[in-house]
Amino acid sequence: MSSNSEAKTGTPLVKRGLAEMLKGGVIMDVVTPDQAKIAEDAGAVAVMALERVPADIRSQGGVARMSDPDMIDGIIKAVSIPVMAKARIGHF
Repeated sequence: MSSNSEAKTGTPLVKRGLAEMLKGGVIMDVVTPDQAKIAEDAGAVAVMALERVPADIRSQGGVARMSDPDMIDGIIKAVSIPVMAKARIGHF
């Protein structure tokens, strides 16, 4: 495996590495940086930053909108594990 200084974003090596890192682990849905920190402390291998969790969307109706970019940035700063989020053109 190449060193970090040689790795490039989006290469097959990076994609396989992330998949291997996440394999067998729990990815938690979170809506705040505090929830993300709790998930990390509980052993989550990654978090998914959402505006609302899917159960709330189903019970209240509506659509899954993109989370506020500032909130996503707060989650990224709060944890050391990977943070995933939806990106939708025109939402922000």
